[in-house]
Amino acid sequence: MPKVTFIGLGLDSERGITLEGLDAARNASSVFAEFYTNLMPNLDVANLERLVGRKVAVLNRQDIEDSHGKDVLLAAKEGDVTVLVPGDPMVATTHVALRLSLAKRGIESRIIHSASIISAVCGATGLQNYKFGRSVTLPAEPPVPKSVIHTLVENRLRAMHTLLFLDVRVEEKAQLTIPEALEKLRKAMPESSDWLAVGLARVGARDQLVKAARLDRLSKQSFGGPPQVMVFPSKLHFMEAEALKVFCGAEDADLEGTA
Repeated sequence: MPKVTFIGLGLDSERGITLEGLDAARNASSVFAEFYTNLMPNLDVANLERLVGRKVAVLNRQDIEDSHGKDVLLAAKEGDVTVLVPGDPMVATTHVALRLSLAKRGIESRIIHSASIISAVCGATGLQNYKFGRSVTLPAEPPVPKSVIHTLVENRLRAMHTLLFLDVRVEEKAQLTIPEALEKLRKAMPESSDWLAVGLARVGARDQLVKAARLDRLSKQSFGGPPQVMVFPSKLHFMEAEALKVFCGAEDADLEGTA
């Protein structure tokens, strides 16, 4: 029976695909990819095609969401299909919706995982994964949604860290930047100016940049190009505090009151 395999490409470039994913793509009847759910700073589609040894059909948002993945569904009737995606498959709800559409039509699917920013932030910062609360996205358009403020405050009260995604405009290869996000948050939540935060840019790339500081000091840091995310730590384990100093350049003054 034909099946559809969702393959994660990881965080930075086409080289983040696993050997298992590469093998599946090389042996599929059709190879699709989408790159609109996240930015991969060093992705090269031509190199990806050389890796898999075949043409890769790139799908846009309309192909998957508005057309309900029609091209993938039709190809799956003829043979095995692979869908290459940024990060780890199924982290984006778009991929879950497509997989459900396949299941409703009796088409088998499987997942070949790769690196996700959700887990990579723990490695990049040294923060412990079980201490993260609900994550939330800060949109580029004003105002700052109440849901963002509520999530940041609620996680902080519960001594949980917050992973803050920043609005991505993949079609423009642009994103809400960390300094822009900090300015928006300080206006919406003046009390946050003294909060500890971590800015992460291009995690997984050779020029990865991770910096921890109080918001006032962090806003003066240049983070370069996308993709970028932020973490707002709450109470810190002593090992987390040490990691923020060693790995993220936090100063003793930044960590006061976080134990």
